[in-house]
Amino acid sequence: MGSKMEWLKWPLEHYPISLLIISIFFVLGIFGMYDMPKDEFPHATIRQGVVVAVYPGATTEEVELQVARPLERYLFTYGEVNRVKTTTTSQNGMCIVMVKLNDDVNNKDEVWSKIKHGLNGFKSQLPSGVLAIVVNDDFGNTSALLIAIESDQRSYRELKEYSDELSDRLRRIPSVANVKLYGEQKQQISLYVDRQRLQAYGIGQQMLFSRLQAQGITTMSGSIDDDDQQIPIHVETQDNSEEEIANQIIFSDPVTGKVARVRDVARVVREYEPMSSRI
Repeated sequence: MGSKMEWLKWPLEHYPISLLIISIFFVLGIFGMYDMPKDEFPHATIRQGVVVAVYPGATTEEVELQVARPLERYLFTYGEVNRVKTTTTSQNGMCIVMVKLNDDVNNKDEVWSKIKHGLNGFKSQLPSGVLAIVVNDDFGNTSALLIAIESDQRSYRELKEYSDELSDRLRRIPSVANVKLYGEQKQQISLYVDRQRLQAYGIGQQMLFSRLQAQGITTMSGSIDDDDQQIPIHVETQDNSEEEIANQIIFSDPVTGKVARVRDVARVVREYEPMSSRI
């Protein structure tokens, strides 16, 4: 008890030395506060990733035997993969592998690039029903800023041009890692076909699609409206104007020399695709 009291009495009896020590620590604390490295968004290495194999129509047992086990064995051939912390989940039509890299892996991008390249060749060893093997290793990235662009006077095409210009300027900032655009409304050229006119020329729908594809126009199947006998055919634009598509010849009679163009059986309109979602 006496020795403890001695330690308490010494700072009081030698208070100039105590004040000097406190002042030194105070100055060192202020200097360290300004000198210490500071980062608002510190770099953290995310050593986890997910590998998904899509096998439509397969049961859980088939996915486990035919996809999950071979895929897991292949991933374990890489020394950078942590076998203990890597887990595999099989379900109907899908296999999910949560891959964990070893803690001593610093250049994870190089490792994941090697794994992705190897999986492209490994897919041929899986059943033909496996549609794709998807690898995602950047889900640890976070968004720092969300910019919304809207206008009541500008078209979607003008907003897209402005967004592209803004994205190019943002990428010039060294601290910006990536810029992604969402909600883009793409233009398309739509053909609203009159079925009665098609029948008058003796042209079927399949013939119309084939003629359009043969002339370099990419088509997608549209919807059929029985009320007004119109069949919308959505056409992806490939530097084709409405007039060029309307003047495409889809039928010619070698006997009479009579020809039928797209404008004779359909209404050609440039428009935006129907919105499937809103924010």
